[in-house]
Amino acid sequence: MNNPSLLFLFFLFCPTVFLHAYSDLETLLKLKSSLVGPSGSGLHDWAAPPSPSSSAHCSFSGVTCDVDGRVTSLNVPNVPLFGTLPPEIGLLDKLVNLTLAGNKLSGPLPLEMSNLTSLKYVNLSWNVFDGMLPGEVVLKLTELEVFDVYNNNFSGNLPAEFVKLKNLKFLKLAGNYFSGESRRFTQSSRET
Repeated sequence: MNNPSLLFLFFLFCPTVFLHAYSDLETLLKLKSSLVGPSGSGLHDWAAPPSPSSSAHCSFSGVTCDVDGRVTSLNVPNVPLFGTLPPEIGLLDKLVNLTLAGNKLSGPLPLEMSNLTSLKYVNLSWNVFDGMLPGEVVLKLTELEVFDVYNNNFSGNLPAEFVKLKNLKFLKLAGNYFSGESRRFTQSSRET
């Protein structure tokens, strides 16, 4: 690296990758504190490293990262987790897979989930989420292929935005308290 231009570019872009990865670490630790609580036993290996590291969080159970240390998969079913999904979930903007099935998560889905525009797979089944599914969140998830919220306590009308998701292959909404017309969602590969 004797070329000053290359050296400049290296220092220009590497801190950005490090900061994003470190904020993913901070985000995961915030999620743990919100969903496990001080006396909880879940996610025991999710702990702050002794010194800042751009990839320490990539070895947490249920976490997968890309080559830049950004979280791409959060797969933590049956942990158990409790409480509401905090808005910080929206900071994991490289997330492709969000699987939190079989926990005891409650409350509405945070609107900040609309920042998760890379999501392809969402499985929040077997929790106790409630409220309406926010259409503004659904509309932003343009890459979504699987959306499973089976057996929660969602209510209200089904978001019409689901029909605009061109990549959606599997939609499982049964076991909730939705009202209104659902026929527009029933295609051979979609399950309501």
